[in-house]
Amino acid sequence: MRPKAKLKVLSRMRHHGEEVLLRIYVRPRPKSLSFVEIRDPELRQLFDNALDLTHYAKSCQRVGRCMRLAVMQDNHWVGGIVLGSTFPNVGVRDQALGLKVYIAGFASRGLKNPWSAKNRDYWECLQTIVNHARTFIFPEFQGRGLGKEAHRLLLMSGVQLWETKYQQRVYAFDTLCDHADSGLFLANGWTHVGETRGFTANYRKPFSLRKGASPSINNASLHPGPTKWQVWVRVVRPELRPRIAGLATLPSAQR
Repeated sequence: MRPKAKLKVLSRMRHHGEEVLLRIYVRPRPKSLSFVEIRDPELRQLFDNALDLTHYAKSCQRVGRCMRLAVMQDNHWVGGIVLGSTFPNVGVRDQALGLKVYIAGFASRGLKNPWSAKNRDYWECLQTIVNHARTFIFPEFQGRGLGKEAHRLLLMSGVQLWETKYQQRVYAFDTLCDHADSGLFLANGWTHVGETRGFTANYRKPFSLRKGASPSINNASLHPGPTKWQVWVRVVRPELRPRIAGLATLPSAQR
């Protein structure tokens, strides 16, 4: 699609979504930035279509927990953020946020591999880390610093919305992107902790499959891919950092 045509499509899309948002959420919106969670199917489609036209990674069809947030300013729909369940086995992230304590010595705790479902300590902690999947600002509102402002709001209102929906406190955010010097993250206290090892999911081959179990999109094996993603983290509640004491050990009958 040509740039001018894309801008016209995005403008129509934004105005349509704005009308739906104001019809559903009739309470006055503040002039400063605010979030509205996208729950309406029509709005969700408009939101995803906007991502397809504005974001290099396009829309996010996340398995598991997922929250689409419309960014509003003075009753205008100016952009959006997508949050979701994060990914296991991101080495530099696990090191930076302390999850490595749940991986070390896994065999002595009766685990066949560190990311076994029986490693409850690791998976329960992973649930407290929220993945920032996408941020976009509509072209007509770009250049005003709204992306950085939305990320500042994310650390307060975004955390509250997530915790209310999923009834679990947020320890930290993580994200994978293609820049190690992103101003969007640097401006809001995120830390660049390294890069992935370049593996990608192979959905045709499961990581592990018990006899009689159904295949799962979350159980894909890994193979070398073309991209090493830059990994950023932002701690929200440092008191939730994992502690070494109290790691669960499986009874011998469950090993």
